[in-house]
Amino acid sequence: METHNLTGYNLKAMLDSALLCLQDKYKTIDSLNVFPVPDGDTGTNMYLTMTAAVEEAAKAGSRSSITEVAEAASRGALMGARGNSGVILSQLLRGLALGLRGRETVTGEVFAEALNEGVRVAFRAVMKPVEGTILTVAREAAAEAVRAAGYNASVAGLLAKACSVAEDTLNQTPELLPALKEAGVVDAGGMGWLVILKGFYLSVGGEQPLPSQKPVFTAAPDSKDAVPLEGDLKYPYCTEVLIRNQIEGGQELRDLLEGLGDSLIVVENDGLTKVHVHSSHPGEVLEVCLKFGSLTQVQVSNMSEQSEAALEGKQEKQADGLKKFGIVSIAFGAGIKSIMESLGADIVVYGGQTMNPSTQELKDAVDRVNADTVFILPNNKNIIMTAGQVENLTDKNIQVIPTKTMPQGISALLTVSPEAGIEKISGLMLETLKHVKTGEVTYAVRDTSVNGTEINEGSIIGLTDDKIIISGKDLPETLSGLLENLVTSDDEVCALYYGEQVTRQEAEEVLDMLEEKFPHIEFEVHQGGQPLYYYIISVE
Repeated sequence: METHNLTGYNLKAMLDSALLCLQDKYKTIDSLNVFPVPDGDTGTNMYLTMTAAVEEAAKAGSRSSITEVAEAASRGALMGARGNSGVILSQLLRGLALGLRGRETVTGEVFAEALNEGVRVAFRAVMKPVEGTILTVAREAAAEAVRAAGYNASVAGLLAKACSVAEDTLNQTPELLPALKEAGVVDAGGMGWLVILKGFYLSVGGEQPLPSQKPVFTAAPDSKDAVPLEGDLKYPYCTEVLIRNQIEGGQELRDLLEGLGDSLIVVENDGLTKVHVHSSHPGEVLEVCLKFGSLTQVQVSNMSEQSEAALEGKQEKQADGLKKFGIVSIAFGAGIKSIMESLGADIVVYGGQTMNPSTQELKDAVDRVNADTVFILPNNKNIIMTAGQVENLTDKNIQVIPTKTMPQGISALLTVSPEAGIEKISGLMLETLKHVKTGEVTYAVRDTSVNGTEINEGSIIGLTDDKIIISGKDLPETLSGLLENLVTSDDEVCALYYGEQVTRQEAEEVLDMLEEKFPHIEFEVHQGGQPLYYYIISVE
């Protein structure tokens, strides 16, 4: 049945319809990744963001105005936003709510203008808008809706025209973004918005999308259910210390400490050396460190006791008074999470590739930190925008350090000194990002050509700076080839974080090969436990 004026009830139905359409298409949208890597998540992020919007809108009463429903949906989308696509979607819905503000019902003309307001808000939210993305598709669709409304088109009529133009624009995105053209895909976010508009159209036109099986997403692992890391029982003490006035002998220090435990990290900077290691005898670690300089900021924690406390549901009580600052970091992989916690992150939120945390999850983490100033380390370029939303939702001073990779996040944590001021810590974190090079080794999920490199499904691929550098069939050879492109004569340290698909023995065998091939580099190997990626690499 044709809808002429839209009510709150109508808007609820439109949101429900859009969600059902996303439910049916989110996997297809995920597959439109420019890179053929197994971490496409645009569809998943938009589906989960829309789910949050629909759930919040459902709380509005059956007689709620269209304003009340739109504002509820906007609020839900903001708090549930995941990834860049989810944040942009939340801004499109926020602008829609602004355009509908103060009204019980609206005509098609008002709704079209509200769609256009959504585009304006979304463009303002993106620091450097790029043509050929969801923003382009949304802008052209909204402009067509406004034009159609000017000719007295019905709501269904203007949405039909908006969908048609959105689809045409989506098909043109490869011409606007060379990366899309080379990969042979259209923009994933743009397709997501087209699916949502089609859901709106089906609802007002009296049709109902057929529900598909509701997806079940893997929840963030709870600490009490976490799989124990290799070496946790053998090396239960996390030992951290700063060495002042260290004399020459960095490699000797590493060699001595390697024999005392695992998860070793040694970083030298401005006359200070920061040591982090898991061992069974922290006293021996400190004795070794004393040979190289005076010690300060010594911290020893019993990880076995911490684990038992978590299993029993206990939480360490905050001391009276606020801390000077706190840190919320994002990580995927139990090993990387453990390293970040031991380096001083107050709360590590599970997330990264394939499952970006929502605005609500980051806000909840910030609220749990006993400090008025909280640093957020996104450690993924797709989480930076979400982290930025938290600042407007809390009275705390939020400092988002734009870390794009896990190695950048770990290096940022290594620069933190509890004695330093907020500006000094922020400056050091930002500075260290310039000196960290990240590499990743994973596998291809489809045949494609990227940057002139022909890639076959199932091939091992090496990436850095959003570029596929190498493709091959052998994991160690591909890793070595990637490092040849990453490592220069000025580099000194390389850390390898091996994923859940790699055993410790395999990682150590690769380490032996790399040490022989790159004799001037000091290598470290850590259990990262990350899914999908065989290795994450840090070079400094």
